[in-house]
Amino acid sequence: WLEQPANGQTQRWNKHLIDDTIHGIHGLMKGDIGNDGRWELFATSAQPKEPYPESLVWFAIPENPRQAGRWKPHVFADRDAPGLTHYLGVGDINGDGLLDAATGAKGGPQAASQGEWFAWWESSLDPTCPWVKHSVSDKEPGATNIHPADVNGDGVMDLVASRGHGTGVVWFEGPDWQVHDIDAAIQEPHCLVAIDMDSDGDVDAATCAFGSKEAAWYENNGEGQFSKHVVGREQEAYDIRAVDMDRDGDLDFLVAGRGSCNVVWYEHVQ
Repeated sequence: WLEQPANGQTQRWNKHLIDDTIHGIHGLMKGDIGNDGRWELFATSAQPKEPYPESLVWFAIPENPRQAGRWKPHVFADRDAPGLTHYLGVGDINGDGLLDAATGAKGGPQAASQGEWFAWWESSLDPTCPWVKHSVSDKEPGATNIHPADVNGDGVMDLVASRGHGTGVVWFEGPDWQVHDIDAAIQEPHCLVAIDMDSDGDVDAATCAFGSKEAAWYENNGEGQFSKHVVGREQEAYDIRAVDMDRDGDLDFLVAGRGSCNVVWYEHVQ
């Protein structure tokens, strides 16, 4: 982790080691496992390399993170996440008051074992014990992103997902995970945000797709029906964040280009 100095614009940020034994960290996510106001970090260990091959781990932040040489990893999916996992999503998926985690594995010729799935892991009262894996779908070529959110407002957690090395943005309706298309045609939507973009009380979605070379968000009508709004084209982008860049009270998009070789932001004009 990088510690911000007194003047973050001009001074060098100090680097502190968290861990150097996790291989293939494509996704890093924070979440409060203990409901105690302290963040934990989740990470994918996607490569088939010891000591945590094709696994998922979390780290508790030490009491004094500046002095800690390494943070202790807790493996909650031990060799149980094959096929090149990508990004993580966290939330109380089954409504028991505990923080769960979800991810997707893209599969394909670069993977050492079978991927092309979305799944979630159920936590327990003792989060240091192995978590229980639940399959969402095992027919998802190019699966990368998945986020818990109540999409249709029925009080049951759903999952918003993208096939970032394939085609399509979808949502899975809980609790049985029936799949619904958000955008069936978009190519390589490698990133995903599930957030209320228009401040109307429901969860919208946003992505940028390096195959389709566009950045877009999808307006939810509150019942799981989405309307697409393209905010940028000719942008071969890889990652996206919803941030109020200009401090005007609404969310803008911050986009990291891949083939575009740039970083841009799109202003949300209302």
